Parts: sequence; C-alpha cells; structure tokens
Amino acid sequence: MFRQNLFKAKLIENDMTTRDMAGIIGCNEATLYRKMNGVSDFTRNEIQLIKQALNLSAAEVEDIFFA
Repeated sequence: MFRQNLFKAKLIENDMTTRDMAGIIGCNEATLYRKMNGVSDFTRNEIQLIKQALNLSAAEVEDIFFA
C-alpha cells in the first residue's frame, strides 16, 4: 500500500511539488494524484525515477511504495 504521507514528506524535504514530480515521471499532476490515491499503480520505472529524484534508500522505497 502506498504511504502518501511519507511521499509528501519526502517531496517537502526536497523542496519539490507534486507538479515537479509529475514532470519527472512523465505524467500530468492529475495522473500523479490518481496514483497517490490508489486509483492506478506506479510503474517500476516511475518508482525508479522517484527514487533518484528524492534520493531515497531502498528501505525508504519499501516504506513508501510497499508498506
């Protein structure tokens, strides 16, 4: 299950907005919100891009995306 609160905290720590992140993973902001709310899933490629953009460790990726 996606942990939206941790994801948003990491965005804030990195001084990023959801719009910034949507651009990084190649979708619009509405699509990102659907993914954050569980309507659709993040792809492996999107998770990798997010990991790189937010400098996440493997443990943080697990906590955010696979809790």
